[in-house]
Amino acid sequence: MAVRKRLTPQAAKLAILNAAERRLHDEGPEGVRFQRIATDLGITDAAVHYHFRTREALMDALLRRIGRRLVDDIESIIESWAPDQIDVSALGRLFQRAYADERAARLALWLSLAGWRPKGSGMLKALVERVHRARVNAARKTRRAAPKLSDTQYAIALLSAAHMHAAMSGDALLASVSEDPRGLDHRGFLDFVVKLIARHLVDE
Repeated sequence: MAVRKRLTPQAAKLAILNAAERRLHDEGPEGVRFQRIATDLGITDAAVHYHFRTREALMDALLRRIGRRLVDDIESIIESWAPDQIDVSALGRLFQRAYADERAARLALWLSLAGWRPKGSGMLKALVERVHRARVNAARKTRRAAPKLSDTQYAIALLSAAHMHAAMSGDALLASVSEDPRGLDHRGFLDFVVKLIARHLVDE
């Protein structure tokens, strides 16, 4: 009989997170359950409980994992920009991938309804600083008044919020503005938001 290799605590925790993320992608937050993850990995429910005491703790760890990837992707892309460049479309694609494709928006909503409140702050701080620096430089070159930092913060928050809300509501959001929303879709809505914010940040 083959002997199961005993995983280190770190490796076991990683395996659980990987299995949880697959469940999240395939079934949404409702699919992320200790019993299902244990079955996927061929371990006991107690083993999952050992590493993540509650379902909410597992969900929180999963959301933080996706958030960390988003931050890393943002930091990587802004390093490739020219000093005065602000590529709002590229940022939109990163938010779309994290919030919609990787299900972070639905996961955050589930946690919020369960009473969870985020710990820490400043996840997009480096992005705001990079965008604001480019805006200040552009204003200096054209001898315009420098924009307020809060203006840049609001713009980035709006970009993030639009993508998160679209990922949670889909085309239902657009049904609120038209009795016949055919011809409207959340992709078109996000393209509109991106162009609007790009015009504000870059073309003002």
